[in-house]
Amino acid sequence: MQKFIQALEAMLEVEPGTLQPATPLKQIAGWDSMAAVGFLALADGEYGKAVAPSAIQQCATVADLGALVGQV
Repeated sequence: MQKFIQALEAMLEVEPGTLQPATPLKQIAGWDSMAAVGFLALADGEYGKAVAPSAIQQCATVADLGALVGQV
């Protein structure tokens, strides 16, 4: 999970150590529709997972995103 969080922090351009598994997505500065598209690219490129955009909409926390790519 830590490697996933580091990749997510880099994608979102937030300070390392900012995100935790329980961090609500709504509280992340920069989490918007463009960030969701970036997550789709991260999921495919780094983890080989094709994630449906509708699945992202169901996520509430960083851990929920991690679960979509098998990084729980």
